[in-house]
Amino acid sequence: MKVNLFLFSCLFLLLSPFMVIHAAEGEVSPEQPVLEQAEAEITSADRNADSKSLFEGRCQMCHQLPEPGMLKPKQWRLILTTMQQRMQQAGVPPLTEDETEMVLEYIAEQSR
Repeated sequence: MKVNLFLFSCLFLLLSPFMVIHAAEGEVSPEQPVLEQAEAEITSADRNADSKSLFEGRCQMCHQLPEPGMLKPKQWRLILTTMQQRMQQAGVPPLTEDETEMVLEYIAEQSR
């Protein structure tokens, strides 16, 4: 029993560098330093905050905020297209393509 444990420990120590190099995606490995992963998470958090701010700021200009879970993502896309047309008619600058995608992503995330 002790010999098996000793062999297992040796084998583990020999293979552990290979396990780190071939780690699954999303885990920290030599190819993806911790700093890069942290920056990616911060960027994602910033984008989520920007999306929320955009949704609240632009939609509340004209009406109460809708409940994201009340429609499916495809339905929200149609609603947003209609809202863009109404914004243009009211003389309000419409959302850019990037802003539209940010709002749609935010609504989809909130409706889960």
